[in-house]
Amino acid sequence: MTRALLFLLALTWMGCSANPGLPEPAPLPAGTNFGGVWFSPQFEHMYLRQTGDEVRGIYAYKNGGTLEGIANGNMLTFQWIDPGDKENATRSIIGKGYLQLVKDGEKVKVKGEWGYGEDRQGGGPWEAEWVRDMDADDPRSLDELFKRTDVN
Repeated sequence: MTRALLFLLALTWMGCSANPGLPEPAPLPAGTNFGGVWFSPQFEHMYLRQTGDEVRGIYAYKNGGTLEGIANGNMLTFQWIDPGDKENATRSIIGKGYLQLVKDGEKVKVKGEWGYGEDRQGGGPWEAEWVRDMDADDPRSLDELFKRTDVN
């Protein structure tokens, strides 16, 4: 009886976690935040803007995509949207993910995962290295991003 009760309590506790299976947030390394231009091997350039704990941005992979989320210490939990492509008859896809900001020597990196639908995991890794602060002329939307890359 005691074993069964402990098992049920453990299941209940695991089900109550805000982000089951995700790393715990830690304090943000001094002098860092999620804002800036990042380069990701998986999603190419990412342009992220952080205001308070809100983070919004775009990434350049294929047709591009958007992400928006909430930072809690060094942890960003977010939703991403790949808008699809009407010309190639691909639909939009929505998912979630998380990124944890860490300092690796002098480098600032984010490491996490993405998933489909409501899952923050299971789709694959999402990693990036900070490149620089945002400039005023950096793109704020996918339209702005792709207008610049279409110019010959």
